[in-house]
Amino acid sequence: MRIVLNQKIKEYVIEEHVPNEPCTNAPRVDKDKFKKHMDDMLDVGCLVLATMTTEVQKQHEYMVAYEMIQNL
Repeated sequence: MRIVLNQKIKEYVIEEHVPNEPCTNAPRVDKDKFKKHMDDMLDVGCLVLATMTTEVQKQHEYMVAYEMIQNL
């Protein structure tokens, strides 16, 4: 899985905590960085869940990718 994530430059999602959402008056670059992290986190979470058995999926379906990897 790391090979796929590394190729897609999304491996950071399973290695870093979910960042705090920037405040409304934060610079645009901070808001864009947060949005990219959230979008990548969703993609990676779906990929991780797809590789699991149904039983394990049910245990992890409400976790973000970083939490899934830490829990496994």
